[in-house]
Amino acid sequence: MAVTAPLLAHKINSPADIAPQDVHDGITRILALPEGHTRDVMLGSVLTGLLLRGPRLEEVEAAILAATALDRGGWDFHQPPEAMRFVGYTGSGKKTFKTINLSTAAALVAATGGAHVAKLGSRSASSKTGSRDFIDLVGATSDTVPHQEMVDITAETGFGFFSIENRVPEFDRRYGGRFQAVHALSLAFPALLSPVSCAAYVYGLSHPAVGASARLLSRLGLPDVAVINSSVGQAVQVDELLPGSTVRACRINAGDEDLAFNDEVRKGATSMPQDLLSITQHEDPQENVAAAIRVLAGRDTSEARNAVALNAALLMVMSEAVPTIQSGIDKALAIIDAGTGLDTLHQFVRLTGGAPHQLNSLLRPVSPTPLLIGPGIKEKAPC
Repeated sequence: MAVTAPLLAHKINSPADIAPQDVHDGITRILALPEGHTRDVMLGSVLTGLLLRGPRLEEVEAAILAATALDRGGWDFHQPPEAMRFVGYTGSGKKTFKTINLSTAAALVAATGGAHVAKLGSRSASSKTGSRDFIDLVGATSDTVPHQEMVDITAETGFGFFSIENRVPEFDRRYGGRFQAVHALSLAFPALLSPVSCAAYVYGLSHPAVGASARLLSRLGLPDVAVINSSVGQAVQVDELLPGSTVRACRINAGDEDLAFNDEVRKGATSMPQDLLSITQHEDPQENVAAAIRVLAGRDTSEARNAVALNAALLMVMSEAVPTIQSGIDKALAIIDAGTGLDTLHQFVRLTGGAPHQLNSLLRPVSPTPLLIGPGIKEKAPC
């Protein structure tokens, strides 16, 4: 007999494995409950429990398949131009240390350096600005641009933005805005929502389980995926690469783990000093975005440029625009210092039919923001 939603919640507390079909059926029943406190509590309990149980890949895979089933039938997929290697790029969000928009800035620098990055994103649930908020505040448009046209923009500029909220409207109706902490779906769900088929993916995870996440995404069909995480002390988890922090990386390409790549990413982060103050988010959303814009314009001499360069280097390696993380860092720093990443953003705003004056208005000094956390203690991080 299929497992009901309450029974699945009980099974979560047992050390025994749960049959994937039972997880799938239980999640499906929870999502079908009427909107309200009961559905939210049960969904949160089960998703958190599935993460804390291991995570066990077959169980989490079943939960993800149940969650995507609400919308998957209506998905379309677009292809990049022949022989052009697109890299899908997104993160789990829900990080415990809030940063400026490092990932979007890094994507623009990588695009300037020869990569083709399909940035997948949404509005932020817990930070001041998610990648979708960044796109809106710089004056670009995304919702009104058809997917195929955004693919063409990505091919031309090296950067494109694809909202993943529009990809799962039914699931988002039951889920959106209700969860502030990482859970089982965070291990893979956002990385599966790209409307454009990519040859490689970079996924940031605000949890140390990068190996489990990479193996899960490989099982779910991503051909070449790198999952990254940074932590400071025991409690601070970030879905980006932070210089000088404990960095975890796991790349699985065609089913095989690339241990040399994983080590190279960690060495790249270790080679740079840590300065959390320079990347701490600002209270005002516009100031938060402006901080990233100043890095792109070459007007920020703080360690924030290193953080953007490190993440851009990863994207350039995955796109095969550079051979190594270190060569990517060197190239990214040169792009940042020249301010040419901002030119790429200007071109993107123009091609989407956006408002360039909004971007120009952000090029002003921003006030320093107090550090939101202590520096913590650096950990050792095996892959």
